[in-house]
Amino acid sequence: MLNFKRLLHVGLLLVLGAALFTNCYYDNNQELHPELIFNNANCDTTVTISFKSDIQPILNGTCGAGNSCHNASSTSGINLSQYTSVQTVALNGVLWSAITWDGNAAFMPQGSAAPINDCYQARIRKWIDAGAPNN
Repeated sequence: MLNFKRLLHVGLLLVLGAALFTNCYYDNNQELHPELIFNNANCDTTVTISFKSDIQPILNGTCGAGNSCHNASSTSGINLSQYTSVQTVALNGVLWSAITWDGNAAFMPQGSAAPINDCYQARIRKWIDAGAPNN
């Protein structure tokens, strides 16, 4: 009887200890993808869209050099950390298809609940329509 009580206490302590040291983690979409909360109301696409000032920061923040998926050493085959590589996928339609989730390329950013926001899409579209210049 004594061994059973001792075993019960040890088991109960283990269960309580596990409960105390186990944390639940809930993905916060705004923390995982800050690009989704960008204020589209402040989106100005009437200006010239610059690769260096507008496009590269979007790519770095959502899928490019700051992300292991599309940097110089990635295995994805698409390097978004260099202009020439970005220009290639911009002009052949892969970039646009991936960020708009039109079904003709893998949905990017991978693992996201939604495509990048409308403002980022509008800026990228304007830059592509201008011939994807290195400006």
